[in-house]
Order: sequence, then C-alpha cells, then structure tokens
Amino acid sequence: MKCNKTKPINDHLLRSWIRCRRKAWLEIYGDKQKKLWTAHSTLQLNHQIDCFHNLSQKSYGIGIKACEEGKNIVYGIRLKFPLINNRIIKGNLPIVKKTSGKSIWGNFSYQPVLARQGKKVTREHRLILSMTGLLINNLQKYQAQKGLILHKENEIIKVEKIRLTNNMNTELLESLLNLEKDIESKTPPPITSNRKKCTICSWRKDCDAIAIKEGYLSEVSGIGAKRVLLLNKIGINNIEELAQIKHYKLKEKLDKFGTQHGNISSQLILQSQSQSTNKAINLNPKKELNNLKKAKGLLIYDIESDPDIKHDFLHGFIRLPNNIYKEKNLNKIKYSPLLNLEKHTENFLWKRIKRKLNQHKGLPILHYGETEPISLIKLGLRQGASSHEIDAIKKRFIDIHLLIRECWCLPVRNYGLKSIAEFIGFEWEQSNTDGARALLWWRQWKESRRLNNIYSKNLNSIFKYNRDDCIATLMIAKWLIDQE
Repeated sequence: MKCNKTKPINDHLLRSWIRCRRKAWLEIYGDKQKKLWTAHSTLQLNHQIDCFHNLSQKSYGIGIKACEEGKNIVYGIRLKFPLINNRIIKGNLPIVKKTSGKSIWGNFSYQPVLARQGKKVTREHRLILSMTGLLINNLQKYQAQKGLILHKENEIIKVEKIRLTNNMNTELLESLLNLEKDIESKTPPPITSNRKKCTICSWRKDCDAIAIKEGYLSEVSGIGAKRVLLLNKIGINNIEELAQIKHYKLKEKLDKFGTQHGNISSQLILQSQSQSTNKAINLNPKKELNNLKKAKGLLIYDIESDPDIKHDFLHGFIRLPNNIYKEKNLNKIKYSPLLNLEKHTENFLWKRIKRKLNQHKGLPILHYGETEPISLIKLGLRQGASSHEIDAIKKRFIDIHLLIRECWCLPVRNYGLKSIAEFIGFEWEQSNTDGARALLWWRQWKESRRLNNIYSKNLNSIFKYNRDDCIATLMIAKWLIDQE
C-alpha cells in the first residue's frame, strides 16, 4: 500500500474524517467495489438544495466572476490554497452570501454558508464552516466575521449566524494536520468504537467483516464508545474475554465507574456469549405469549416518516384474518397502505385509521418499537379522541421488540427490526432498502406529483418496503411463539 502524499484535502474528505478517521482513509485507498450506495448522501444533497434555494432568488451568479460583480448570492466557487505543510486544500463552496466589509472587489465581502440536518450545530458543521471561511478569506483578502448555517424546521428555513473565531481556526488546523497524518499512513486507522454511526456509512460492510472477525467489543449490543473504554480499563479487550468473565467480578469492577454500568454486567456477558457462540439464549422460559397464540387474528402496523418536518406520510396495516398458526401463504395477507399526503389532511387520515381499527375491534395491534403507538396516540389526541378511545387503543398494542428483549438474548449487533428479521431468516423483497431510502422515494414521488408527472414506481417501492416491514414484524412474532 503506497501512501498518498499529493492528494489534496477537500471538504468531503474532512467531513469523512470528522465522522470516522478510518472512513477518510478508505475514501482514498479502499476498494471502491466494496462501497455501498446509501440514500443518506442524496437526502443530504436534496436538503442542501432546498435550503439554498430559499435563501435568495435575487441577484445571484456563479463563480468568482459573480463575486467581482458584487452579486448578493454566489454559487459554485472552487478554490485551492496551500493551508498546511504546502499540501493543497481544495474547497467547493456551494454558496456564499454578500455582507458588509472591504474585500478586493469593493466595500463588501462574502461569508460562507452551510446547510445542516439534525437538531443542532455539531463539530463537523463548525469545522467545515471554518474551512470554507479561511478559503473565502484568502480569495477576497478580507476576514469574514461570521458564517451562516441553514436548516429546515417544519418546512421553514431558519438561519443561524456562527461567529468564525480564532479558536475554531486553531481546531481546524489541528484537525487537518491529523487528517494528513492518517491519509499518509500505510495502514488504516482502527475501526471506530462508536458503531452506531456506521449504519449510514457506505463502507460499513468492509468494517463489519473485520470487527466481527476480530471480536471487537463495539459489536456487542449495549456497548458504545464510552463502555468500550471502561471495559478496556479493566482488562477486557474483545468479545471472548467478556464472555468468559464471571458476572460478580465484572459487576464489582464496573460499579467503580457508576452503578449504571455494574447493573447491566450480566446482560453484557450474556449478550457476548450469544454473539461469540452464535446461539440464542432464552432469558424467560416461563413466559407465556397467550395474547399472541390465542388471538383469532392480528393487525400489524408500521409507519414511514419524514423526520425533518415531523410528518408520518404512510400508515401501513396488514390484517391476519386467522390465528397466527393457520396463515401459511404470505402473499394472500391483505396489506392496506393509508397515505397522509400533507400534514394538514390528518383529520381525514384519522377517520380512515379509526374505521380500520373499529372494523377489527377485537384484534391485537402488533408493532416493532415505540414509534408506532406514540405517533398514533399523538395523532388521535390532535384530532380530539376521547380518553376512553385512547385507552382502548393502548390496550391493543403488542410491542414485539419489547417481547424479544424480555425473552431472548440473540446473536445480533442490535435489536432493530432488520437485524432480528435477518436472524430468523426473513428477507426484504427489495435489496439494500431502509427507512432513509423509503424517505428518498417519498420525496421524489412528491416532486414528480408537484410537476404533474405522476410516476407511481417510487410509491409502489415504498408500499413494498412498508409491507415487508409489517411481514417481518409478524414473522418475528411467529418465531417467538415457535420457541415455546
């Protein structure tokens, strides 16, 4: 492996490094055939376009020439600057905004603009803003005092002003030096101990294979980055060592860091034993699931949402007309997708959901996780449902995720729907799909609808994915019953 001492550092590489040092290294040296496509990058780009489009519709231009002309908004500036150790720093400034100051072009200057997703400004946003600020400063020969960060909140674009400080620049330069050191190394940095963020990474399969093979503690469900460090401090460095330690010894050692760590010592050991042996461990063999076994039929419920605008756009139901043991042909199971096209049409949606629930009044409602009942109850309350109606619905819910956690320790990295369904052998009809891709399909369909170009393929793909989520929930419930 030859180290690359000439490749310029750009904002994309810096973003990758901030999220994961190994990811930045793989962006240069990794086998591109192992890189997965994920919907997150497309969603992020679309979000950025929406934010920038709403910033200004007047007096805009493209490139440095537009800066010379003093346009209010300038798009697509590409810059190079030897910021550290004569290594070229390349910056793609998607947008800058005119502000007060004294640049080389006149009595005005430009400030960098970013678009962000998420609830708050992160280290990544600050460092990227600082990097784009230094690049525009070098171009205009004037120091920008502030940068702008745009984000969408309930379909309204909000603007945050961030002061560009010397401390931010110092942190940026230190980060760039460390990034440079990492990408000049012949070997990749270690796999991050915070594996939660790996779920949206295009390199996750490559890292997963190594982490599983080498028994990383971060692979154990319930162990995050902080807990890995605590376990390392007491001499436990891999899954095998964790699986072999006695419960009382682990509890005694972890209690020193806080009882919250000691209290789950038994759970961590069982989880590591399950994953190291690839065997399920029954935690509650006396548990009886009569509400599932004796039910004359079932409703299975799953929603798809747009979190940026807090909009549950699809409420999917599957009705199982018979006892769970009798239904053999999954293709015959009736699926009912209830679309909520706009947030202001909730009144009509609630009537349809109420009608469906009343048509099958005696049937339990199966779901996976707490999202569905919380969303449905909130919807009912917004639409004036009585406390009696809400209580009646609450009593019908059965959380399959809760039952799995209560009854079983499984050889999986996490207890999400996909992980458990794959463990029991269920496969989604469409490959490489997840909630993010369903959201992307939804936004693409909405855009085609807005342009009077009704293209149903994206909508059908969402329905297939949501139906499979419902079927997966049903199959996990059946697996639970079959283990008794």
